[in-house]
Amino acid sequence: MKKMYLFIFILIIIILVIDRCTVINLSPKLLFTNYKKFPELNDGLKSDKYAMYRATETANVNIRYFPQNNFFLLSNFQTNGYFHIIKIDSYGENVFELKFEGKDAFKFVEAINCFVIGADGIYDFSAVKPLSLPFSEVLNRDKNLAPKEWEQIFEQKYSTADIVLYGWHTDLENAQCVYFRNDGKWTKLYTFLNAGPMYVYAEGSKIECKIKGRKIPHKWHEEHFLKDPARATYSNELRHTDDYITPYNSDFSFFPDQALKYEAFGALKTLAFSKETYTTEGYYNPGIPNTFYGTAYYELNVHNEVFNFKTVGYKHNGIGESTQSDIYLFGLPINFANKSDVGFLAYDYSTNFHENGKKGIYVIRKK
Repeated sequence: MKKMYLFIFILIIIILVIDRCTVINLSPKLLFTNYKKFPELNDGLKSDKYAMYRATETANVNIRYFPQNNFFLLSNFQTNGYFHIIKIDSYGENVFELKFEGKDAFKFVEAINCFVIGADGIYDFSAVKPLSLPFSEVLNRDKNLAPKEWEQIFEQKYSTADIVLYGWHTDLENAQCVYFRNDGKWTKLYTFLNAGPMYVYAEGSKIECKIKGRKIPHKWHEEHFLKDPARATYSNELRHTDDYITPYNSDFSFFPDQALKYEAFGALKTLAFSKETYTTEGYYNPGIPNTFYGTAYYELNVHNEVFNFKTVGYKHNGIGESTQSDIYLFGLPINFANKSDVGFLAYDYSTNFHENGKKGIYVIRKK
């Protein structure tokens, strides 16, 4: 009997060593299932009623919804001078996109709300066919206005404008400006750089305007982030979570969308993980893996339609650690859910080690 207990003990130790210190996979799920036949997460996956296509190829893409005209924007800043924006309609179709890399004829400056701003014009992505409209007026470029005159122009333009945007970045170094749209025509009003009143300023992540101590709200289109309720994560590029937001936002002023209710677009289930390689960080580490990297196998259920796929994932070495692939399933707030049956799978794989080039946003829509 003692020999049997000893044998069992030694066997357990051997299994633990193999499981924790090697890439040998002992899981029955991998030995006796067809998971390895799953297709890669890729463009063109489909079920009976839904299809999935890859819209971007980079991680941490910003996804926003604009209820007034019922469309989505995917926005992606990577490096200075690079900006990629895609308009997705309520059916999940890519209807318009722009990509700027380095120097370009448009002279991209920044994006505000659903407006893409260049040195000489503006795109309005809420339009059915977005076009670059030039500025009809450019004021105070040479700082030739007195503050009182500047304020009078602001009040007159603001009172009749349907769109007012505050620009933190412009084509002039250290300059801010205000963009007004009046009767379909755009006016660009520069502030005073460092030589006069600071009308436009940064307050946290927001750009505000204040004149004579009075904060003047912007005028733009209503916008909202999507959310993955299962992971309590929003679709901004920083992937804010409820846990992160709460300490700064008891009144929802830091992140207003936290006050909205969201429903899950679908359910994502990790079926198995296959170890393929590992890392052993630490000066005194004798070679024990810290993190395993390999292939994760998934089941995605969208309104009882099932997608199966596999993609690169990782798992920290420890008891109770779960497989991570940095996948999010973003859906609309409940009060807008009846306006579109489109969801977004974001694959943000957060390390360059053992990646497979499948990062990006995948649009899930009806066939």
